[in-house]
Amino acid sequence: NAHDIDDGLRADLFAVDDLRAVPLLVEILDEIDGQHPGLDPARRGYELVRRLIARFIADVTRESARRAAQAELRSSDDVRRSPQALVAFSAEVAEAERAIKAFLFPRMYRHPHVLRVTGEAKDVVRGLFQHFVAHPETMPEGWREGPLADDQALRARRVGDFIAGMTDGFALTEHARFFDTTPELR
Repeated sequence: NAHDIDDGLRADLFAVDDLRAVPLLVEILDEIDGQHPGLDPARRGYELVRRLIARFIADVTRESARRAAQAELRSSDDVRRSPQALVAFSAEVAEAERAIKAFLFPRMYRHPHVLRVTGEAKDVVRGLFQHFVAHPETMPEGWREGPLADDQALRARRVGDFIAGMTDGFALTEHARFFDTTPELR
């Protein structure tokens, strides 16, 4: 989501007021602007996300309770046998969620900068995987023990588990140890 990306990039993707193209977000932005005129743009964006999440949670709670009552559930087996999903947004909020995703997809998830960084991150992971499969002795001691030399599937699994547990920063540090160039991923 937008606040997972640093402030400099967010401004490049879209401005908070661009979100006024989505009806539910217009309502929330009007509330924020009415209660906090002149709020710093970054804080305004965070407040929008906070209020949107709160509305989504309240809606899914209400709708799920309505569906559960309508289904007259008496046991966990009743839940398993239910012909419809019991936990869901109301039709109105589900439509708002689709509109938000339709807005964000081309402007954020498929933004050229985001796609470039994602591609570079995949290259880092791919490079680490290939390196550690070929050179398991370069992994920390606890990760290279056992019959790794003879069992390629076990080695690949162990390397995958090792990489999956890495933080982004550690993965980049490890990549820099073994490769001449490592992207900054910004």
